[in-house]
Amino acid sequence: MRTRILCILVLILISRCARAADVPDSKLKIGDSSITIQFSAQVSDNLRALVEGWIRDSADAVNTVYGSYPVKQVTIAVRVTSGGRVSHGVTFRGRLIRIQVGSDVTREVLRADWVMTHEMFHLGFPDTDADWIGEGLSTYMEPLARARAGQLSAEAVWASMIDGLPKGLPQSGDRGLDRTPTWGRTYWGGALFWLLADIEIRRNSANRKSLDDALRAIVAEGGTGAADWPEAKIFSRGDAAISMPVLQNLHERLGAHSETTDLAALLKQLGISQDGRKVTFHDDAPLAAIRRALTGAKGAN
Repeated sequence: MRTRILCILVLILISRCARAADVPDSKLKIGDSSITIQFSAQVSDNLRALVEGWIRDSADAVNTVYGSYPVKQVTIAVRVTSGGRVSHGVTFRGRLIRIQVGSDVTREVLRADWVMTHEMFHLGFPDTDADWIGEGLSTYMEPLARARAGQLSAEAVWASMIDGLPKGLPQSGDRGLDRTPTWGRTYWGGALFWLLADIEIRRNSANRKSLDDALRAIVAEGGTGAADWPEAKIFSRGDAAISMPVLQNLHERLGAHSETTDLAALLKQLGISQDGRKVTFHDDAPLAAIRRALTGAKGAN
């Protein structure tokens, strides 16, 4: 998740002081960008290599959306804990990611992790008063980006969507995304917004344009996690990049109103069905080409 903070330099200083003075940083170059990894304690060469590979994989996934890493510099403060899990990821103002990693973590656990990629998407998107916009975007884009980078199967992507998206539908008393700050509406309601927007952009452009184009334009104008943008600016700048008012129109419908989505019908149009845990794709469905393009599958057009 992401939080607003005014004293980012103080936080970075605190993260440095909280670790032993003789713990060396790791430095990664991602294209023209630089990632500094700070460990809270001495770690084995094996763990350091695992964490570096995990962070590089997450950066590679994000790059499939933005074309290049969305910020020039970022510090990732890794608090080393006991156990073998990843937890408590937080992004601060597009400059710092703090996260906990167990000292016994394995490559398999890190390969399956979604947290780092989720947090990195916050680096490339402006802060705004409506949390569902940024949290929903990270929730939506993370599995798609990992699939495009060859880190996650398309079946796994849609299994997670089938499980998660119903949690984002409006419930009794809902007042729209802008005025219903529940966990489900913030993360999965926001994710559903971006999925609907991406599908509409691709459908209107015969798959020649996508949400990626809008996100790249926002970053190009300085809309990273270090910037504060109002909702209207985010949607208007994104729409200008795709030359159609998809984001603004969708926000008018879903921002202040409890409009629901027939997920079963949407999945059928995309050519997705599930039997137990097995996800099956149907390439004769009306939106099958869009479904394939979303995860970067071959034969998307």
